[in-house]
Amino acid sequence: MKRHLAIDIGSESGRAIVGFLENGKICTEEIYRFKTQFMQVRDRSLRDFYRYHEEILKALSVYCERYGTRLDSIGVDAWGGDFVLLDRKGNIIRLPESYRSNAETDDVAEIVENSFGTRRLYMRNGNQKMPTDTLHQLIRLRRSDDPSLDDPRALLFVADVFHYLLGADPCCEHSLVSYSRIYNADADDWDEEIMRAFGLPLHIRSKIVCAGETIGYVNGAILEQAGLEGPVPIIAPCAHDTSCAALSIADLGDDWAFISSGTWSLMGIETDACVRNDISYAYNFSNSSMPLKCNMFKKNITGTWIIQQCSKAWGNGDYNDIVNRAEMAADTDCSIDINATEFYAPEDMPLAISRAVQRDFGVCIDPQDQGAIARIVFASMALKYKYYLTHLLEAAGKEIRRIYILGGGSKNRLINQFTASATGYPVYVGVYEASAVGNLLLQMYGSGELADKADMRRIVVDTFPQTVFAPQGNQPWEQKYKIYQERVLQKNQW
Repeated sequence: MKRHLAIDIGSESGRAIVGFLENGKICTEEIYRFKTQFMQVRDRSLRDFYRYHEEILKALSVYCERYGTRLDSIGVDAWGGDFVLLDRKGNIIRLPESYRSNAETDDVAEIVENSFGTRRLYMRNGNQKMPTDTLHQLIRLRRSDDPSLDDPRALLFVADVFHYLLGADPCCEHSLVSYSRIYNADADDWDEEIMRAFGLPLHIRSKIVCAGETIGYVNGAILEQAGLEGPVPIIAPCAHDTSCAALSIADLGDDWAFISSGTWSLMGIETDACVRNDISYAYNFSNSSMPLKCNMFKKNITGTWIIQQCSKAWGNGDYNDIVNRAEMAADTDCSIDINATEFYAPEDMPLAISRAVQRDFGVCIDPQDQGAIARIVFASMALKYKYYLTHLLEAAGKEIRRIYILGGGSKNRLINQFTASATGYPVYVGVYEASAVGNLLLQMYGSGELADKADMRRIVVDTFPQTVFAPQGNQPWEQKYKIYQERVLQKNQW
């Protein structure tokens, strides 16, 4: 029996999950969890990747204690956009800063338009502009004459960093390269013309690898420290956690959409090729690769970030309690545009919501009324899902019959029910650690245990029973959506 270790790094926490196949099902066990919040250094909020790496080393020791000295592979997945640069000696030049510290979502829009053309850039790679995207971050570094761009020799995305620190050669997995906006979808490679247009050094283009490839072996000193025997292959999953999650759909067909629900909600569908047209451009939809080079056509939507910030403001870290309060709260028919800039990084999230509702509906909601505020947030998420799903399907020319909600956010039964009722599609949930499951499946594929994507999906279907939320109250939700479009919906900048 081969055992694999998935390291799934999210914006709030990282998880180490062991997986193996038994009787045609995937067995998983979370053996370690660690926080991934920012580290404050003077006036800068930084991602302390060295501490995260130290936590991964701890996870290897925990694995050895529980399962013994043999580990058949390890792989890391994480969020997209952020990156590090390496110098000529292979050292990390700078740690990523919090993207939330820059609340202006279009602060480099003029540079993009003047240097290359916003539409032209989109038609090269089919990727949406976001304050978090790789190109925007690189442009800001160049604009501020940041010394990290003086002589960098390689760029690594978040998951790639940890593969490198474990022992792999510097390389970037395809799913995040394709998402970076410095990628050419037609050439399937880094885009040299885009990089030259923005004054980016060409030698940061790391080798591109694909999910399932063995990209190195865990360093011997690391193995010795953990008590493990070598060699331990580093098998790349999709470095983008959303691509891993989308592999974990418990369905052998393709007539579905998915929502990977976490701090961000990533809504998408599978397509045979990159979708680039007037509709996808107008709604700022994006494309990136899924396992085995299938395309993921999707939209980034604000997810549980808003309720996380409300939770902090209220001092209530019990999300189940917040959901219970929201269920008991009266239905006000009020909503907010969750992608609006005013909810990107306000100092007081409940107050920002209360003010928006007062402005748009003339209704006074106490910012400390946890149930009322949470219900508005959850309903607003469902309405935004309906809005973008309608146009996503229109752009791709695709029809669906159901929606799968994946990840930790799918444990929120109220969002699940609201999404079913608002969209009119049944919602299926049941894969709560979807990114880690996809990560493990790709390691199993890379080690020869699974033959193809159909094999991987069949394992998910056989392993994870699904709970279904059927649409309810169609007419009231149509009325909510009409009011939402008339009073609330904004032309979002991302």
